[in-house]
Order: sequence, then structure tokens, then C-alpha cells
Amino acid sequence: MGIAPNHSSLLPETTHRLSRKWSGRAVIGITFVCLISTLSFRFYSEPRLGIGTFVDQDIRSPRTIEATDIEATKQAKELAKQQVIPIYRSNPEIDDNAVKHLEKLLQVGDDLRISSGNLPYVDHKILSDDVQRYLRQISNLEWTQLQDRANKLAANANNQAAIASLINRDKETQFVALVELTQYKIKALPADYQALINTVTDIRKAYAKTQENVAKGPEMFRDRLLEMTNEEWETIKKLARQALIDLQSTGIVFGLPDEMLQKRITNLSNLPTNKLDRVMTIALISATVKPNMTLDFVATTERAIKASESVQTQRISVNLGDLIVKGGEKITERQFVILDDLKMTQRQVNLTGLILMVATTAICFGTFGYANRRWQYLLKVKLHNKDLLVLGIICTGSALATVLMAPSMIVFLPLASTGLIIGSFYSSRLALLIICLTSFLLAIAISSDLLAFAPIIIGSIVAAAITNRPLTRSHLAATGLIIGVLQASVYVAIAIIVGSTPPGLIAITALQYASGGLISAIIALGSIPYLEQISYALTPFRLAELANLDRPLLRRLVTETLGTFQHTLFVANLAEAAARELGADTALVRTGTLYHDIGKTLKPEYFIENQMGLPNPHDLLNNPWESAKIIKEHVSGGIKLAQKHHLPEMLQAFIPEHQGTISISYFYCQAQKRSDHVGEADFRYAGPIPQSRETGIVMLADACEAALRSLGTETTLEAAKTLLMRIFQARWDDGQLKDCSLSWEDLDRIAPVFIKVWQERNHGRIKYPHLADKLDPSGSALPDHLCKPKDSATTQIQTAISKTIALK
Repeated sequence: MGIAPNHSSLLPETTHRLSRKWSGRAVIGITFVCLISTLSFRFYSEPRLGIGTFVDQDIRSPRTIEATDIEATKQAKELAKQQVIPIYRSNPEIDDNAVKHLEKLLQVGDDLRISSGNLPYVDHKILSDDVQRYLRQISNLEWTQLQDRANKLAANANNQAAIASLINRDKETQFVALVELTQYKIKALPADYQALINTVTDIRKAYAKTQENVAKGPEMFRDRLLEMTNEEWETIKKLARQALIDLQSTGIVFGLPDEMLQKRITNLSNLPTNKLDRVMTIALISATVKPNMTLDFVATTERAIKASESVQTQRISVNLGDLIVKGGEKITERQFVILDDLKMTQRQVNLTGLILMVATTAICFGTFGYANRRWQYLLKVKLHNKDLLVLGIICTGSALATVLMAPSMIVFLPLASTGLIIGSFYSSRLALLIICLTSFLLAIAISSDLLAFAPIIIGSIVAAAITNRPLTRSHLAATGLIIGVLQASVYVAIAIIVGSTPPGLIAITALQYASGGLISAIIALGSIPYLEQISYALTPFRLAELANLDRPLLRRLVTETLGTFQHTLFVANLAEAAARELGADTALVRTGTLYHDIGKTLKPEYFIENQMGLPNPHDLLNNPWESAKIIKEHVSGGIKLAQKHHLPEMLQAFIPEHQGTISISYFYCQAQKRSDHVGEADFRYAGPIPQSRETGIVMLADACEAALRSLGTETTLEAAKTLLMRIFQARWDDGQLKDCSLSWEDLDRIAPVFIKVWQERNHGRIKYPHLADKLDPSGSALPDHLCKPKDSATTQIQTAISKTIALK
């Protein structure tokens, strides 16, 4: 990725390389020590007598103490969980459905009553309610006989005594109906009496038909519905609605036994007092009431956890000489805690564990070092000392977080942030390598349940795999969401397979794993700006910020050296296309190209692209040595400008490396004509030569830019490629590309890309028709007489002309 140019002109190259070599070793050594110190934490004071260890003799207490009773504490915590009152949540939608169901039943009742003829169907003053009910229910024969008897009694006024005797008789409904019918016939007009008879007859027919529908309808309506008056029915409807609302509002738990539900319904305070009406109302409520309280597993589990955490640690009194562990038995967890409080677990440094940790870490470092040396092309990265420092900080931070958070808070471990950060700075392949090595070390270090650590490892691997120098910060935010969902899903799958975790606890733990993914994204987004100040590499986010033309250096380039700026844009287009073809870092290439000639802003008039027809200052100097010095100063001066404006070293590298150590051939030839003793070093750039594929590509693009500009539109592709390959050959033979990992095959792939960009920039234009060119330079207008063809031949000609103009 280039080399820092800061001190290349001040120190000998050998000294500078030794300095870098030893500083790199120091960074690796410090990282190794930090990791070992962190990962080996549990081996510093590990008990020799642990849980499950056999003892060969009785162990008794050497003094009286109060120790932690771990078993009693666990039992107390479990009891606190079991005694927690469950939390239920009501569902308003279920309540609405229950009310709607009741309204449908009541509507059925209304329809049945309407179809049968509502009571009273005649005035109370004519016939009483009981008589109206009786008249609907009797048979046709009885109805005919009743009418005949009423007619006979009403026809003879002397029968008044008989009527009076009927009234004084037993109040049976049939006699009351005869009396009321007879009295109305005597009092009313014949037409009114006949209307009453017709009404009753019609009601009887409707009632008989409705009885058939009632028998098929809801059971609660079969005995009582049609015998109610309107007032009684409206009262039942009102009370049923209010009773259902009151019952639903108090909450009905799913799974409540039917007998308990019926008991709650019958004990409602707002039921009708009439026994029959009460029975119908209870039936209506029983048919429509719905359980609306569901157990909130998450909230109940949280309450249980809080209750468990609030339980104080149980203590046990151990007296002097009390037997703690009997010889020949295993040490239990309870006994281990007592022994540890008595400092009898014989804690000591676990040398075996330490050696294992050191050896494993050394193997991981060796694997990383081998990959960094041998697989640079595969990993798509060349690490500098500052990059090693950043990687050391990230890995040490991950190890420290893991040791501190395990095992109780392992679900929140933001290990995925390691993959997100490294993938943003370097590549997904390097991130995958480091994540795999780090996860292996952490699994050994914490020695906890691997099933609990598995979701974290899987999430971290996926985070590293899908993070390959993302162009936007939103990518990291979205990746955090993906990792959160993935970690939660993996945990749920494991918990279901194991099958020993309550559903509520699974839901809470899954949310905790999901939050770990979000925390990883937040940590990555927050730490990247700070790590950019340390690292030699740059994230695409930072490169995009530095490529903004409102940056001070670029704004100066645009305003003060317009010719150089146009040259820079063309070189950037060439280099970016070539980088894309070779799989190099296109964001780095484009941003680095924008700054590669920034030194020309110091003396813009000495560069031909900025002279704009003005006299050439080099002609006035008439000194090739001085001119070459001024030309070379655009590199040294550019570096000073970049350092003054705190341009990152990775971008500073483009300033000297795009010129390498090539010679300024024009002024070198001029000097040779004037003197036989000319040192070539005076006419070569100080270097260094390109140290990365990106700077090597920019060198080639810069060298080919002027040659491509000079080509005419009639130049053949073969001629253009021949010219470019001659330039590439010159740089190759001069040794400028030997350190940048560009092969001759790469150069052969770059040449067609450069030609394609040149063709897109200098595409030929179709000549306008002569007449159209005179009338309208854009070719969009034609004379009216040409737009009106006179015959078919003329039509074809005009159509051809119009198509030609439209191709412009």
C-alpha cells in the first residue's frame, strides 16, 4: 500500500529499513506480551483442588468462619423465581371480537322476534301480555272455538251475568282471553274487532313459522326469547352488554377451567333479577366471552431474574474442626466455595495452562506472519508497522473485553466489531484470518461453555466475510443488524436442540445476543475515526472525505493550476479504470491521484499545461540544471504541502512514488549538449520507486496521459497499444516497477483499459449535413419545405437525413 515518504531523504535507505524492521518487531512483541497477559488471566491463580477433584483424606476447617452456602443460595434463588407472580397482557382485539360476537347474537334475537311479531303486538288496553302470548300458542281449533264463544257471549246482552261469572272465576289464561276478547267485541266497532282478529291470525302464522327457525337457532333463544316483551328483551340486551364488558375488563386467563369461568359469570353483579331472564343472560355471556389474558413470558422471566438477583447470598457457619470433605469423595461446588473462603483450594500458577496459552498464541502469530509474508496477494494487503499497531490494539482490546465479560456477560461480547474494523481498513480476507485465529485463542482462554460462545464466533466470522472495504458507513450499520439477527437465530437454534431452557429465558437471551451485534456496529463506527489517526491504511470513508474538492489542497489545485487539474482528472480516470481491472483499491487510487501533483501549485507556471500560451519560464532560465531542480521540487514541495496539511502517509506516498526515480530526460539531454560531465543523478527524481500496485498504476497512468492526448481520432488500436507498451517497457526496463507487485501480464491488461478510457474521452463526432449545419449548428432544425415531402422518393431522402442528424 505504499511507503511513508517522510524521512526518505534524510536517512540512508539501509538505516531507514532497519529502523522499520525493528519497530515492527517491537510492535509484534508488545502485542504478543499483551495478549499473553490478558488471555492467561485465569491461569495466574488456579486452584489445585477444584470442583470434581477427589481427596485422599478428610479435610476439616482450621478455624471458625461464615462461608457462602452456594447450594442454599441456589435453592433460595430458584424458590424466588417460582414464587414470582406471572405477568399477563390483555389483548384489546379479543375484547372487541367478544363484543362483536355478542352483538351478532343479539341481532339474531332481534330478527327472530321481529319475524314472530314483537310483544305486545296489540295494545295492552285491548289484550294483556299473557293473553297475547296465549293466543299465539293455541292450536287453530282452539282459536276458532274461542272466537265462537266470544261471539255468542257478546251477541246476548243477557249474558253479562255469565261474563261477570267468568271474571270472578279462576284466573286461568283461557278464561281471561275469552273475557278480554268478548269485552272488546262488545265495546268496539265491528270493523275494529275484525281487525283485531286478523292481526292475531297473522301473528299466529308468523309465530308458528318462527318457532321452526328458533328450534334451529341458538339454544338460549328456544324457550324464552319469543315470550318476552320488548321492554324485557331490551333490558336483557343492555345488561348482557354491560356484564360482558365488565367480565372482559377484569381479564380472563387462557386455560381457565370452565367451572371457574361459569362461577365468575354467575357471580356478576349486574345480571337480571328474573330467574328466566338471568338464565338467558348468562347463556349469552357464556357463548361470547373470550380469554383475553396471555402470559408475558419475557416480562415474567425478567421479574423472575430480578427476584433471583435480589436474593441475598446464603451464609453457613463452619466451626473449628468441622468436616468439610470426607476422604475419597469428590469436592462439590458447595464444598469448593467453603474451601476457597478458607484459602484451602491451594491456588497457584498453572504452568501447564500458561505454556499451552503461550504456545498456542505463538502458533497463531506464526500463522499470521507466514500469511502476511507469503499470501499478500491473496490477502490483498501489505501491512506497515502502523497497521500492525492497529491490529495489535484491536486484538488486545477484543481479548480484554472477552476476559472481563465472560462468562456472565458473554452474550454482549462485541467480537464482531473486530471483523468490521479490520474489513473496513484492509480486506475481508485479512479480517477472516484474524477472526479465526483470535476466536481460537479466546475459546481456550475463557474455557466456558462453547455453546454460549458459538453464536459470537459465527457472527464475527460472517461480519468479517461481508465487510470488504465498504464505501459507506451505513454498510456497517446494516451489517450490525444482520449480525444481531444471526447471533440471536444461532442461539435459538442451539437452545431448541438442547431443549433445557425455558421459552421466556430463550427470548431474553436471544435479544441480548442481538444487542451484541448492534453494539459491535456502534463500537466499529465509533472507533474507526480514531484508529485512522494511527493506521497507515485508510478506510474508503476517509478516502471519500479526502477526495472532496473543497479540501484546502484540492481547492488550491483547482483554482491556481487549472491545467494540472485537468491533467489530474484524466490520470485519475485512467488509473481508476486500471485499478478496477486488476482488483486494486479503486478508492485509494482515485484519491491518491488527486494529490499526486499537488506540488505543482507552488510554481505552476513552470509546467507546460498551466502556461496557456504564455512564454515558457524555462526558456528564460536557459539552465537545464536549474530547470530540472524546479521540476523535481514539485515532488519534494508536494510532500511538504501534504505534511503541512496533515495528509495521511498512504496518500503522501503517491507524490514521490508516481515519479519514482525516473530521469527528467528533456533537460538531461539539454545538459549533455552543454557539458561532457553531466551527472545523471542530478536529473533523476529522488524516489522511492512505487511500493504498491496502486502507486505503480498511477505512475503508468501519469506516463501515458500525455501520449494518449497526442493521439488523433484516426489512430488505430494497434498503434495506440504499441505506443503504450513502449512506455510500459521503458518503466519496466528502468526498474521502476520491481517493488510494486505488478507483473508484465498486468501491464498487458492495463493497456487496453487505458485505450478504452482514451476512446471514451476522445470519441469521434458524426458530421452534420451541410444544409442543417448552416441553419442550426445543433442539427435539430430543417427548413419547412424539406419537412413536407412531395413524393415517396422525397420521403425516403428526408427520413434518411433526419436519422443522420438524430445520431449526433
